[in-house]
Amino acid sequence: MNDQAEGLRKREPRLDDITGNASPPRIISVTSGKGGVGKTNVTANLAYAFSETFGKRVLVFDADMGLGNIDVLFNLRPRWTLKDFLFEDRKLSEVLIEGPAGIRILPAASGFEELTALTPEQNLKLISAFDELESDLDILLIDTGAGISENVLTFNLASQETLIVVTPEPTSRTDAFALMKVLNRRYSGKPLLFLANMVRDRKEGLELFDLVSRVADRFLPGLNLSFAGFLPQDPSVTQAVRSQKALAEMLPGAPFSAAIRQVARDLLSRPPRQEVSAGIGLLMKRLVGREE
Repeated sequence: MNDQAEGLRKREPRLDDITGNASPPRIISVTSGKGGVGKTNVTANLAYAFSETFGKRVLVFDADMGLGNIDVLFNLRPRWTLKDFLFEDRKLSEVLIEGPAGIRILPAASGFEELTALTPEQNLKLISAFDELESDLDILLIDTGAGISENVLTFNLASQETLIVVTPEPTSRTDAFALMKVLNRRYSGKPLLFLANMVRDRKEGLELFDLVSRVADRFLPGLNLSFAGFLPQDPSVTQAVRSQKALAEMLPGAPFSAAIRQVARDLLSRPPRQEVSAGIGLLMKRLVGREE
């Protein structure tokens, strides 16, 4: 794993605006220690906020291989999925679908075990496809699976930043800590961002962060964990999920919608890392251990 993910964080420094060249895309993984904490809903709304509010060109990669469902949250019915690209020889341009506010989505397929164990040839095909996308992209959001499987860990280690979604439930806190522990062991110092979801207010979000970070300070030396914000418990979220829309689109004035825009704003205001990977194609090459 370390060999696969080693160097993924090393990208060329952002180019000076004077050159007129676009900066390489920012790569953010959204993850969680357990399912049912709203991770995919966070990804969908964050993508919408990046695109609609801040004018960013966003691609969401549904990396929950075999159990993808972000297209469902956007009420999209892809004719083809990642499975068709890898197994049926469809072009990536045929597989990519467009969601609200111009968000592009690379949908995974649900219920296909083959996607959880790709061959080297299939990985190389995916690499070439990502190389082609880089020049037309500002942000790549990777919606990982939950837990600490190798697939989840690899995508989280590959990203520049990992956003960990945590709720006040004891099981969510415990499993988030387990995920942080493994990620810290694999790559000590990697930026981990704590997002408190389904809390009453910022105060409760900070209390949740403090609770987890105090334990981390004691048992996980070197952990680079910071508070990325909070998302309030909002009954409109359930309404939006049932309507298969991002709440930020359906009810932009809802408390959750305002909070997700603030999280997006804070993420964009974070200074770029001094070491970032050299592009999406290289990211994928490192994932399969085939960097030249």
